[in-house]
Amino acid sequence: MTRATKASCRVLLERLSAYLDGDLPATACRRIASHAKTCARCTDLLDDLRMTTGLCRSAGEQPLPPAVRRVARKHVRRLLGARR
Repeated sequence: MTRATKASCRVLLERLSAYLDGDLPATACRRIASHAKTCARCTDLLDDLRMTTGLCRSAGEQPLPPAVRRVARKHVRRLLGARR
């Protein structure tokens, strides 16, 4: 892998979410799309993330069961307390 390819992969990774959400300028989108056409790793990554976000969106929003919510809050409080 060349330095230019590594740099293009890094740019794609840093802007992946914005790219998939359509939040980048057209020129940046074209550069990312062009790179993905020539880089199998980045193509696979884009495809996987598209599939994952699609599955998450199709699952809909489900409330957490009360027991899970209590345990999650307990762990978050403990993590926040450890940072102080």
